[in-house]
Amino acid sequence: MQTTGSGLKPGGTTSTAVGVAAARQAGGRAGEVKISPHSNMLYWWIVWVYGYVCALAININHVAVQLSGKLIKFYPSAWLGLSFLLLVIFVIVFTNVRARVLHTFLIMATLALIAIGADWIYGLNRMFGWVPELVLQMNLAFYMVFSTTLMVLWLIVVFVIDRSTVWRFSSGQVMETHRLGQAAGHVYDTRGMLMKRMPDDLFRHKILGLGILGFGTGDLVFRPAAHGAEPFILENVWKANEKQKEIERLIISSGSVV
Repeated sequence: MQTTGSGLKPGGTTSTAVGVAAARQAGGRAGEVKISPHSNMLYWWIVWVYGYVCALAININHVAVQLSGKLIKFYPSAWLGLSFLLLVIFVIVFTNVRARVLHTFLIMATLALIAIGADWIYGLNRMFGWVPELVLQMNLAFYMVFSTTLMVLWLIVVFVIDRSTVWRFSSGQVMETHRLGQAAGHVYDTRGMLMKRMPDDLFRHKILGLGILGFGTGDLVFRPAAHGAEPFILENVWKANEKQKEIERLIISSGSVV
């Protein structure tokens, strides 16, 4: 097994060529690395968490309205519901649209220029004078029901459905297994296989994936050397930096040169 390049660098792009020869002799010592790619549902944790925060805010400070014999609790200000809606839109957009660091700065610069131009032409105070009249209210029951439902779905998807597909990296092969048997598994010879880490997405991997706290997610691409074999990508790998290092140690333990 042999690795080309200068090793694996978290957040960057690397190329790794892996083989089988010495790997099987060291397989018992090296063990295996298990990776379960995740769907974009992984990043929706922030929505149900913030939903509970909104529910707590309403429980602490609220106005009550009698409706159909029930006391409906709302937050006194409309900004709470507006902020929740903006967060949902943010998650929907940036879990489906990739925003590299350069793209992010370009987006921010464009929005800043638009704001400056609007202020110069119309005046921001005049433009946003209608905002206090915009009432977007969601009651306590909405936040509790929505957040609880989303949390249950999130737990099922992240810890059951996503983990039903496991990629096992050993010294000589990569094996795809499906615990629920929903699809046929694949086995790839690692000789000559190339691996690269895709550049991290700022919002998905760094912010929503908690990369700024040392966790983070990442996308790993593998290209088998066998003729006609299609490359495969493992998206939203949790603790991608750690998994990357584990694969590197596995390669080194098999007698490869990094």
